[in-house]
Amino acid sequence: MSINALTNAAVARRPDFQPEGAVPESLAEVAVAATATPLPTPAPADVPLTASSSAAVASSGPSTALQTLTTYIPTEVLTLYVSAIAALGPLTVRVGSRDLDVGRWLPFWCFLAATPLIVWVAFASKIKAAGRPLPVHISKWPLWEMTAATVAYAAWTFALPATPFAQESWYSSGLASFLILVVSAGLGAIAPLMQRQLPA
Repeated sequence: MSINALTNAAVARRPDFQPEGAVPESLAEVAVAATATPLPTPAPADVPLTASSSAAVASSGPSTALQTLTTYIPTEVLTLYVSAIAALGPLTVRVGSRDLDVGRWLPFWCFLAATPLIVWVAFASKIKAAGRPLPVHISKWPLWEMTAATVAYAAWTFALPATPFAQESWYSSGLASFLILVVSAGLGAIAPLMQRQLPA
């Protein structure tokens, strides 16, 4: 399982991983923590803990915002959701007076529920691989990253061409573009506030 940027940022918030005792506070520090793989403490002194400066550069526009949202979502969710949509195809069920495209709604709801679980599993795997105890208690969970990934997933699917929301009369591509801009900016603004240290 690949470890996404949010998992790296969550692991960096633990006191038993480098940078020891340093909780990312600014957007730039969050970006560095998200792109650099945290090392268990103690770590070799010659291992640099830097990331590309381009990771901290904020851009604007719907396509950039959509791309930014994908950094919050585990790669497994992105690839499996797209594969599920393609595999199920147009599968409609008559509900009352309208047809419901189950082929789009079923994967949406399944992966909405699975996203926080996948973030936790990736986080727990990283912790366990470093020889630390499994973070079973909820106080040790990366709740911010689990929530951010779920919100980003919902916004990302809302903006896709094959979104299940396109069946609704109120849906428009303009609304989708606005939503991804708001969610992307909101997650970026909230992230520095959510960087409390996670207990080991």
